Amino acid sequence: MTTQLLIFDMDGTLIDTMEDYADKAAALIFEHYGKPRDEARRRYFDTSGLPFEQQLEQIFPKEPCNTEVAQLFESWKDGYLMNVTLSSETEQLLRGWRNARFRVAISSNNLEPYVRRLASCWPVDAALGYRVKDGLGKGEPHFQKLEKRFGITREQMLFIGDSPNDARIAAQCHVPFLALLTAEFAEADFTRYSPGVKCIARLSDLNAFLQDSKQPE
Repeated sequence: MTTQLLIFDMDGTLIDTMEDYADKAAALIFEHYGKPRDEARRRYFDTSGLPFEQQLEQIFPKEPCNTEVAQLFESWKDGYLMNVTLSSETEQLLRGWRNARFRVAISSNNLEPYVRRLASCWPVDAALGYRVKDGLGKGEPHFQKLEKRFGITREQMLFIGDSPNDARIAAQCHVPFLALLTAEFAEADFTRYSPGVKCIARLSDLNAFLQDSKQPE
C-alpha cells in the first residue's frame, strides 16, 4: 500500500541530542555505579530508544538507585531541552512532506511533556511520548493510537528511526521501517532485528526513498 503516515523517532532522528544525552548518562553512571565513562556511554547507546529508567534496568538490573539516577537525568534533561530547537533544514523537510499530503507524526520514548513542548510549534500532525502514569510509549501503544487517529493501516505507515531498538519495535509491530544511519550504528546493527532493512544516510534521503517505493498508478 502507498505510504500515508510518516512516523519519526525524535532524539537522534529529528533533533541532534543523543551525544549530549550519552555524555550526561555516562557521567551519572560513573558517579553512581562506578563504571568507566567510555563503557557507560557505549551501554547507553546499546539500550537507546527506551526511557532512561528502563535503560538503567537493562544495564543494572534491580539496582536500588536506578529510580533516583533516572530522576536526576530527567531533571537535567528538562532544562537542557529548553534550548533545543528544530533545525531549519529539518523543519523545511517536514513541511515539504506535509505539503505533499503525507501525515507526519512523532513517536518517542522521551517523556511526553518534553515531546509535546518541543513539537508544539513543529509542522507535525501528532506528537506522542512516553507517559509514566500508564506506560504508554513507543511501539504497540503508539501505533494503535495513530491507527485510530488517522484511520489507516500499518501498511500505510513508515517509521523512521536511528536506533536498533526502533527497528526491533517496528518488526514486532509489523510496521514498515527505515533506518537513519548515524556514527553510532551501522546497517548490520539494524539487520539483526529487521533483515533486509532499508537505510538512509541523512533525513533528506527519505525523498528519494519515497519516490522509489511508489507503486505504479
